[in-house]
Amino acid sequence: MVLDLDVAFAKLTNPRMTAGLMVLHSLLSQLKGEPVEPREIRKSVDELVSKRSVSKQSITNAARRLDEASIIDRKENKYAVNYGYLVSVLLNTLLEMNERVTTLEEEVELLKITNR
Repeated sequence: MVLDLDVAFAKLTNPRMTAGLMVLHSLLSQLKGEPVEPREIRKSVDELVSKRSVSKQSITNAARRLDEASIIDRKENKYAVNYGYLVSVLLNTLLEMNERVTTLEEEVELLKITNR
């Protein structure tokens, strides 16, 4: 299983995979969570933050910002997670971080060679 994941990640990091990443993003964009009413969200947030109650306005403001970032959808006074978009953001961030680490590793190797 781990080997399969390594192969899949290697394929995603291949420079020729740009179109493949766009296909993956378009397929993921359809994944949405079930709509949840604000009172249910407030109840679960209050359980997480047991020491103080989070105001309805704070939750509404946070939901508005998440909606603006396309992480959730706010429709008909209900909230739903955009799982596909969130996965795409995380995948793109992971690919960027991998590229940066690879670049840093190459720079460290170059420094080691030049300091000998």
